[in-house]
Amino acid sequence: MKFSIVTPVYNGEKYIAETIESVLSQEGDFEIEYIIVDGASTDGTVEIIKKYEKTLAEGRYPLKCAGVDFKWLSEKDGGMYGAINKGFATATGDIFAWINSDDAYLPGAFNIISQTFAKYPEIKWLKGVTRAIDKDSRLIKTNPCYIYNQGWIKTGIYGRYAYFIHQDGVFWRRELWEKSGGLDARFKLAGDYKLWAKFSELSPLWSVNAEVSVFRIRGGQLSENMREYRKEQVEAVPPKKNPSELKIKTFFWLKNKFPKLFEPIFRTAYRILFPRRNKYYVNINRDGEPEIKKTYSYIA
Repeated sequence: MKFSIVTPVYNGEKYIAETIESVLSQEGDFEIEYIIVDGASTDGTVEIIKKYEKTLAEGRYPLKCAGVDFKWLSEKDGGMYGAINKGFATATGDIFAWINSDDAYLPGAFNIISQTFAKYPEIKWLKGVTRAIDKDSRLIKTNPCYIYNQGWIKTGIYGRYAYFIHQDGVFWRRELWEKSGGLDARFKLAGDYKLWAKFSELSPLWSVNAEVSVFRIRGGQLSENMREYRKEQVEAVPPKKNPSELKIKTFFWLKNKFPKLFEPIFRTAYRILFPRRNKYYVNINRDGEPEIKKTYSYIA
């Protein structure tokens, strides 16, 4: 199995080395094609990329996988999503994902993902558990293993009323990317939101109960601009009339208002309000192997 990982970057010298290390250090029986698309950075980003290119070319990087094909380019582009499309246009792997230049993968992530895809060919895309860290790489929180309803992804419920589909933990098969047409580069903030809706038209999103990635929360990042993000959401996935929308909105508003105090009550309420929803996820057993499990909850 071969992973194709894309990192879009512009002036990312502060964190890019941590991101690169998190990809190159993955251990397991798979290959990695790592494609960095730089938007003509004016800081030290390119020099850091060149350092890793040289270390790999000279065989001095201690690889723990079957091989790494390291590629990069640096030129002006139209934004993050256009850069990601550009990267995947040259990708040759079986499994695709992108990781932003201030985020990172956790050790063992690719091994878990590759085992899951190998064992369950019916799974076309999946989402692992995400940690949140601060600007100094200190842990803020570890998210639960959220379970996702295919119909709700199609209509934009996640990220609008319910929890997000955190991009850094999502992996998919090449065929899904090709059928979907990739990212809509017109967007600056909600391109992944639209991509998930397109993916869900083709296949359900599975969750894997394993920590695979970290998302960095810091000042000045694009995801801070929630007002513009909400505007793009409406354009990317126009709201549709849904008889359950008020019920969904009210449920998640209450849950977010009282996040832990009444968790058992909310789990029970979810099963009553939304019966036979979000049934399947992948658990990692005691032997470290993936197993499909059933749940009627919104988290594993």
